[in-house]
Amino acid sequence: MSQIIKTVATLRAKSGHGKTVEQALRACVEGSRAEPGCLFYDLHVDRTDPECFVFIEGWADMEAFEHHKTTAHYQAMAHAVGELLVHREVLLLDELSI
Repeated sequence: MSQIIKTVATLRAKSGHGKTVEQALRACVEGSRAEPGCLFYDLHVDRTDPECFVFIEGWADMEAFEHHKTTAHYQAMAHAVGELLVHREVLLLDELSI
């Protein structure tokens, strides 16, 4: 099994707060991509629900992922969206060899 951590984070904004949440999430992307151990960090919006956002991320290992959560840009994002979300789910994934 690879040490690479892939994550899928789904966040749903409260009704009417999609644009504000989107701005806060976008503000975290550049800093996250520059972190040591970040392989990719991509933000998406659901085509049918503009208040549903999905991060698809790749981290070199668990240490890089855990460090990500301590960075100023991540903390600022978490603070900005904390009260504006109705749902948050983070999946940590290991790829299966086939």
